[in-house]
Amino acid sequence: MANRYRCSACGNLTRFDVTISRRTRAYHHFTIGGELRIEDETVLDERVDGVTCRWCGTGTSVEVFHEGALDAAGGVPASDAPGAT
Repeated sequence: MANRYRCSACGNLTRFDVTISRRTRAYHHFTIGGELRIEDETVLDERVDGVTCRWCGTGTSVEVFHEGALDAAGGVPASDAPGAT
């Protein structure tokens, strides 16, 4: 399940610079001509190192929401949406 982000400083829901570190295992297939094709890549470990708002440039006001936690109509966390309990 993918994470979604929201900048509480400017309201941005769509544009973020995300820095991610990944550790992978991959099958490297070299052609006789020496060109590399990477096949069968598996992500062994992945972590988000930082998220910065593309609109206002802040990283301290970015909030993380899990997919489905945002109300589709207004981009408000489902728990804060009108009629939520």
